Amino acid sequence: MKETVAVLGGGHGAHAMAVDLTSRGFPVNLFETPEFSGGMREVFQTGTIHSSGMINGSFRLNKVTSDIGEAIDGVRYILVVTPAFAHDAYTRLLRGRVTGNQVIVVYPGAFAGLLFRTAFGDLDCPVVAEVNNLPYDTRLEAPARVVIHGYNPVNIAFMPAEKGADLIDEMRAIHPYEKVYSDVLEAGLSIVNPGVHAGPCLLSITAIENSAKRPFFLYEHGVTPGSCRINIQVDNERKEIGRRLGYRLTPIEDFTGLSEGYTWQELYMSIHGNISLTPIAGPHTVSSRYFTEDAPYGLVPWSIIGKAIGVATPVIDSIVNIYNVVNERDWWADGRTRDDLGLEGLSPEEIKSYVRTGKRR
Repeated sequence: MKETVAVLGGGHGAHAMAVDLTSRGFPVNLFETPEFSGGMREVFQTGTIHSSGMINGSFRLNKVTSDIGEAIDGVRYILVVTPAFAHDAYTRLLRGRVTGNQVIVVYPGAFAGLLFRTAFGDLDCPVVAEVNNLPYDTRLEAPARVVIHGYNPVNIAFMPAEKGADLIDEMRAIHPYEKVYSDVLEAGLSIVNPGVHAGPCLLSITAIENSAKRPFFLYEHGVTPGSCRINIQVDNERKEIGRRLGYRLTPIEDFTGLSEGYTWQELYMSIHGNISLTPIAGPHTVSSRYFTEDAPYGLVPWSIIGKAIGVATPVIDSIVNIYNVVNERDWWADGRTRDDLGLEGLSPEEIKSYVRTGKRR
């Protein structure tokens, strides 16, 4: 019998993860906060999720609850599967409830290892692992019904990094993490979605806002030669940040299977022709997480880290500034900051030491 795991979240990814793990013999406790549990009424009533696509069948969960204590009681791994904007709320929800032998794993991470460490404090924080992407291309098609179009290779990092060696082998029963990043800073710089979505979303704002009149599929309609050229520049800017910090970043290559130095033509073919991606509809509004997650929790911290170490990010900054206008928000203020991540006042060398050991000085 495999160990019970807690899956926290009620969206596409959480449903897919609950199905996947249940199908592989894990008892799953699925949690959604009380204020959002109404959208999962059928799952709460039946304890079952129906899946199609890569996994077909109806899967009975071990427990479905809106009581966080009940969800995580006695479990080893707590899997937070939510958009990045919910991470702050989950730090407050879990603080003081997690024991030292439990491990929090965040999908996708978006510098969550640093965020949880700051919120919990160095002494009380358990090991936090963060993953660079969701393991599934998936969508909810109706209440309690999820379709899994395909699987994504995913990589992982640990905060503090020095704890990872003792955990990774047993954790590969959950997912076959292909790469263990040197630390959560490298993982945060390797988030996939902002680097894939930026160009297509930026150049498709009109089509997205007109999607009520004409159906819009980002990977089918938004991936164009021009958007791929923008994506390459975004990727090059974050790679330069990585080089200055001693990392060799290959997130787009890991996601697409392309070789380093890929061209826009190769990037176009790898995404526009991907049968797991092209059936995914949307986004249908500029309030979608493709904007409101990727900008504040991906592009903004990349830019902030770049400025801290002397790397210019003109294309990333331009995209954020345009999104600020479109969303009528200041993502520079509302996104991840040095203060949120506990990096204020630290030199690059001290930052690298902190993510390795979990100790600021």
